[in-house]
Amino acid sequence: MTTMKEKQNAVMTLLEGSVLLSYEQKLDLVENFPLLDEEQIDALGSFLSSEEKIREEFGEDIQNGVEKVLTNIVGEPITDDKTVFIGMGKATQ
Repeated sequence: MTTMKEKQNAVMTLLEGSVLLSYEQKLDLVENFPLLDEEQIDALGSFLSSEEKIREEFGEDIQNGVEKVLTNIVGEPITDDKTVFIGMGKATQ
């Protein structure tokens, strides 16, 4: 049987990784977290785990969509290059 503390820890972990909730919403939830009863914790956990399942199932499609949008905005493919450029405009090689 899962204890309330274990449920709370699991929900907090899911909350950290949520991309649907804004930073302010997350802060509000964290602030009010001690006041939530078990039913509310279960409902929040269900919502957040649904989000996680969607990201797991459609992660590659989501990433491809993001890359396509960014390519359309920038005009060329965006790479995972970790190079940092300082200044204005595109760096030349």
